[in-house]
Amino acid sequence: MIVLVRNDDRLVHGQCMTRIVQHFKLQHIIVIDDGTANNSILKLVCEKAAMGNYKIEVFSTQNYADAVKTAATDKLNTMIVFRFPPIAKMVYDTLAGENVPKEMMVGPCQVTEGAVEVNTGAFVSKAYAEVFNYLLDTYGVETYFQPVPDMKRVDWKDIKSKF
Repeated sequence: MIVLVRNDDRLVHGQCMTRIVQHFKLQHIIVIDDGTANNSILKLVCEKAAMGNYKIEVFSTQNYADAVKTAATDKLNTMIVFRFPPIAKMVYDTLAGENVPKEMMVGPCQVTEGAVEVNTGAFVSKAYAEVFNYLLDTYGVETYFQPVPDMKRVDWKDIKSKF
């Protein structure tokens, strides 16, 4: 089952491995990122970052759908992680909003033109705001910005009027 959908520029990293994996009791991580999936060295490094009894799989935006559909109905606690909010729209559309959390955690995301920092390292552009509004309006998905579970949380519904 998918227990966490996360946008994070760093994909799989130290805080993810030590804090997020433990907090959500993850057993499976699905990374959706074209740059990583299409670079054999980056893909291998990402897949080998798994510590403990879980697995990491890397997919491109062209071949993620079957893995996400399987994760939505299996018994493994799974996180889907990606770098760019438009991928969240793809994931939720693929699953028609079913068997996927009604919350999306956003960690650090890169500065893009016109983006505003809304929480530590989390920048929102007009294009990203459109994705967050789409997820909320279409699937009832509450987006929140939080680097790791024990840090300050900022909810999209509380700041979306600024965009």
